[in-house]
Amino acid sequence: MKEFDNEIKQEQEMPKKETNKVKKAAFSGIKASFSTRKFKGGAYTTVVTAVVLVIVLLINVFVSELDLKVDLSSDDMFTLTDTTKEYLSNIKDDITIYYMVQTGSEDNIVKRIMDKYNSASGRISVIHKDPVLYPAFASQYTDEEISNNSVIVVNNTNGKVKYVDYNDMFEYEMDYTTYNTITSGVDVEGQITSAIQYTTMEELPVMYMVEGHGEMQLSDTLKATLKKINVTTNKLATLKTESIPEDCSILLITAPQTDYSTEEVDMIKEYLSTGGDAIILVDYAVEGLGNFNSLLNYYGVGFVNGVVLEGNSNYHMGKYVNYLLPNIESHEITSSILTKDAPVITPVAKGIEILDSARSTIELTPLLTTSDSAYSKTDIQSDVIDKETGDIEGPFNLGILIEENYNDAETKIAVYGSAYMIDEDLTAFPSSGNMDMFLNTVNYVGGKDNSVAIPIRNLAQEYLTISASQSNFWAALVVIVIPASFLITGGYICIKRRKK
Repeated sequence: MKEFDNEIKQEQEMPKKETNKVKKAAFSGIKASFSTRKFKGGAYTTVVTAVVLVIVLLINVFVSELDLKVDLSSDDMFTLTDTTKEYLSNIKDDITIYYMVQTGSEDNIVKRIMDKYNSASGRISVIHKDPVLYPAFASQYTDEEISNNSVIVVNNTNGKVKYVDYNDMFEYEMDYTTYNTITSGVDVEGQITSAIQYTTMEELPVMYMVEGHGEMQLSDTLKATLKKINVTTNKLATLKTESIPEDCSILLITAPQTDYSTEEVDMIKEYLSTGGDAIILVDYAVEGLGNFNSLLNYYGVGFVNGVVLEGNSNYHMGKYVNYLLPNIESHEITSSILTKDAPVITPVAKGIEILDSARSTIELTPLLTTSDSAYSKTDIQSDVIDKETGDIEGPFNLGILIEENYNDAETKIAVYGSAYMIDEDLTAFPSSGNMDMFLNTVNYVGGKDNSVAIPIRNLAQEYLTISASQSNFWAALVVIVIPASFLITGGYICIKRRKK
């Protein structure tokens, strides 16, 4: 009986042993599969992939937090200019920019540029406000009708507010081939930076433009740019007034065609002698302005008879010897132009001379000068462009700054020999420094040390301004030198192969 029980017990234990063997064999097989080269390679690939994904994720988070996107657009359209960055870094007031846009209808250009302001200064915050969700929000700041993608700039320190309409952030023109309106320029940064300046400026300068003597009118582009730097422009008929208005920051005289009266000259002298400032541009073709010229003679400068032509091809545009590209002298007014290496195109100009009679209290600083090869053609009707007997030898000043400190009054007068340098075509010319020259003059003469003007990002084709000598050099290089080099190289290779 006992033996029978042992046999039964052994029979019961047999399956357990077989099962354990199977389990051990299976486990060994699984363990072996983890040790194969195929598994190791797959595991390595999986781990590397996971690590790469984690690194890419971390880099994306890092870039997003620090806004390290690269702007590959033309003219760095989505990047704030150094001028704006420098200006914003010096702001002491707390500014809030409300981006008034319906969710889902954001303009891509406006949104991307707005985001740049949010990170440009710790004093500036950008808040999106949906006018549909908050219909009454804008009414506490402005009475104007709010358009989608517009902006309200609020200075929380002094309470000043500036509204920027969406349509003012872009420049439009007519395409006469299709008769459709197209967007030709982007001015988002220019308008927003201007609005911030407006809210932070204690006093807004006022420019009075003298009229009544056939003066040249400012172009729409120039008026719009003056508005952008927060300069108010008013007209002033000096024949109809007894004194220059007290709020006049700058008196602008642009190419009078008829002479001033002695009373007008005395009135302007009185304004200048008490600390007034002025910008004066003249027309080369106008003569007989005795009273007007006496005003400038009083401040130590006069005009050379005739029109200035350039004998040096590096100092005029192409074949036009009367479209001058003068030397730009170093000064606060010209510093930004020199940095950009932009030419100041000065067409049909009068030379400006410094008089020996200038008072010792007056400081005269040249801003634009010709080369030594320049000469003034005294017969402005002559068809001969070469220097003739009677023509006046250069060099000449084409722009000069007059400064006088006397009896605790500081006077600044900028004089330019060409009124056409602020013509619409030249101030809007992308590669010229004419607009900067005029605006920098306004800022300096008017004492606006912290004012900046951000140019419109032009979407149209840009052109390069080169002198006559540069044009000849590149023409010779492209037409003669490069083709000749190919011919010589090809001939040499052919001769060498034939000899073999």
